Amino acid sequence: MISRIEVFLRKLRRVFSRSEWTISLLRLSKLKNPTNEPGLVMVQIDGLSMTQFNRGLQKKNLPFLQKLLTQERYILHSFYSGLPSNTPAVQAELFYGIKGCVPAFHFFDRQTGRAVKMLDPTFVEEFEKRLKTKGTGLLSGGSAYSDIFTGSAKESHCCWSHLDWEGILWAANPLVFPFLVLLYVDIFVRTLVLVFIELFLAVIECLRGTLKGRLFFRELELVYLRPLVCVLLREFITAAVCMDIMRGLPIIHLNFLGYDEQAHARGPSSNFAHWSLRGIDDAIKRIYHVMQQSSNRHYDLWVYSDHGQAKTTPYFVKYGRTLESAVEELFGNMPISSTIPEEHELTKSRVALLHKENKKDDFKEKASEKISPNIPDVLVTAMGPLGHIYVKRNLSVNQIQSFARRLISEIKIPLVLTKGGSLVHAWTPQGNFIFPDEAGRIFGSNHPFLEEIKEDLLRVCRHPDAGEFVIAGWCQGQEAISFPLEYGAHASMAPEETNAFAMLPMDAPIKVNNKNYLRPVDLRHTAQNFLNKNTLGPASISKTSPSKSLTLMSYNVHGCAGMDGCISTDRIARVIARFSPDIIALQELDVGRARSGHIDQVEMIARKLEMHYQFHCAFRWKDEQYGNAILSRYPMALIKSGSLPKLEHPRHQNEPRGALWVSVEFEGKKIQVLNTHLSLWPRERTLQVEALLSEEWLQHPDCQGPVVLCGDFNALPQSQVYRKICSKLYDSQSVLVGHRPRATWFGQYPLSRIDYVFVNANLHVDSITVPRTDLEKIASDHLPLITEFNLINT
Repeated sequence: MISRIEVFLRKLRRVFSRSEWTISLLRLSKLKNPTNEPGLVMVQIDGLSMTQFNRGLQKKNLPFLQKLLTQERYILHSFYSGLPSNTPAVQAELFYGIKGCVPAFHFFDRQTGRAVKMLDPTFVEEFEKRLKTKGTGLLSGGSAYSDIFTGSAKESHCCWSHLDWEGILWAANPLVFPFLVLLYVDIFVRTLVLVFIELFLAVIECLRGTLKGRLFFRELELVYLRPLVCVLLREFITAAVCMDIMRGLPIIHLNFLGYDEQAHARGPSSNFAHWSLRGIDDAIKRIYHVMQQSSNRHYDLWVYSDHGQAKTTPYFVKYGRTLESAVEELFGNMPISSTIPEEHELTKSRVALLHKENKKDDFKEKASEKISPNIPDVLVTAMGPLGHIYVKRNLSVNQIQSFARRLISEIKIPLVLTKGGSLVHAWTPQGNFIFPDEAGRIFGSNHPFLEEIKEDLLRVCRHPDAGEFVIAGWCQGQEAISFPLEYGAHASMAPEETNAFAMLPMDAPIKVNNKNYLRPVDLRHTAQNFLNKNTLGPASISKTSPSKSLTLMSYNVHGCAGMDGCISTDRIARVIARFSPDIIALQELDVGRARSGHIDQVEMIARKLEMHYQFHCAFRWKDEQYGNAILSRYPMALIKSGSLPKLEHPRHQNEPRGALWVSVEFEGKKIQVLNTHLSLWPRERTLQVEALLSEEWLQHPDCQGPVVLCGDFNALPQSQVYRKICSKLYDSQSVLVGHRPRATWFGQYPLSRIDYVFVNANLHVDSITVPRTDLEKIASDHLPLITEFNLINT
């Protein structure tokens, strides 16, 4: 009855859901029939390092993400960005499986013969076409928001290779806009308030920055950039993603830019940047809540950052001249060309996404321009702390070495890399090193990703579009600098730049060998495994080494019908696999029933978990069966299965009840496990317990040694049935020292304790777990009861 009420309320919420109304008004496509197929929402928080993420948790700027870690059992992974540590390189590896696709964010593209930035929409679109010839897009059939690449998404908005996001609105009937305004009036008001708050804070920051000696007009630009990126773009993306979830798209990827933009302007640890995390956290919370209401797919939420940022000193601020003028002085009379960006150019280009007039057509003229045949002898491209110096004429080995030394000693660049035959030379203030053999002396032997950096930095140096000199703003023992005017930067090899984070559910199908961190291609494979439902198997449910303890789960699965009305054996199997139990006692299973799709739920769950099983049919009707099962990792033998006493009621037919008894071999001993599901009626329940305690079951001569009686007893701890059982056995939740018994029914708001695991004196209870993540609360009307115990030698 409770589950039916929950299903009804969910349907009612969908009827009045403004996302559903908006989908209809805008005539957007939608999944016609609900499916048990998984869905994935991937949230990228641009530029947030692991260090700053933890700092955000400590400062309580990320309360919802903290909840995911503590209450929803998410696992926090270190995430190595790869090199360059920038969004194009990370997304190319994540979306297409291609490592090091670009040598920097800004480089000379030899194929087109011009200097390009990964903010030029026309070039990015062309570049993604190259990627598609080398790899399959991860986001196929899904959607992408505010990304560099679309990942072959079916729908993409605010992405650099697809800027015309307004098409979704202009395609709609103009008459629907008043209705949309009415539907989202609270959102409009909320956004307006947030814009004013951001404007107020931006004005204060503008004055503070000016007083510190920064350029007033550049500070003034941040006053309007901040609300545009941190509020308007974020709110648009959040609303659109919520609609995509209600539409049932299989995979959705979105990128929140606010923190990264503010960190560039003020530094990654500044209050200016960390304030933006609050809005991002709230947006993720709203997306998550919509996911829980989805009737089309079972969505997972993954949160990660593509890279971190290091606190940097701008080259101009530190040395009083631009890198362009310094290189011009070094190379003497060689003509110099520099495309070093002005301060905040990255921010200004991103904000162009919000302006309708800034379409790709506006970039075509620039995109079609190529460097003329009379190009300068030297070209400098440096957008961030990683750049390239291209020299038109051929240089001898001695000239290359001489320029490299002078770039270090005179220009004060922390790291210069040059190619010499099959070798790469690294020049630092500490001397000349052979890379990668002496990588530890360049970046420090304690760098968390030293081995990966060796491979990735070689790939950058040998990239066909790399310059004759690869320059970086950091090496061991040097203060980090950035070549443009920015106080937080990324792209090079510093630990803060390369060490991001990934927050994934505890059962995400990660397969990483001999590493304690992920990189983009690992996240790609994990997403593919999840979408292909490769979330279970021997690796996820087997013990890695012999264990002295035994874990048993008792779980009423409600015919695999969740509180959302969806019937899913996949979801039940996933709940079980999360905790790797050795023995599983399941109640209320369907075999061949029409409502469950005429499938054998026991066989399907056991096959997914790769476990042995025994099933007892409590009652059957035609070809349909309904009953209880025991699954085991260890060998087991069926001892007995049968019906329990039943009272004939004059007005209605009571549901037949039964019990299942198996013997499980563990540590050279046999453990007797009995699983049952008792009646709802007190008198009938009492008769059934008396039968279980008789010589037919628990008092049977074969029921010796360690004994477990578990299941759904439909009885409270104050009941006569409970007292009768406790006269012979121990309630595992009551005997565990320091443990407060936890309710298991019903799933959403557990109020009662009617599921039990009783043990005899031959077993010592070590721990009790009653998980209450959102997955367990929706998968069934009961929560699983997990007991870990040890054998007592007698």
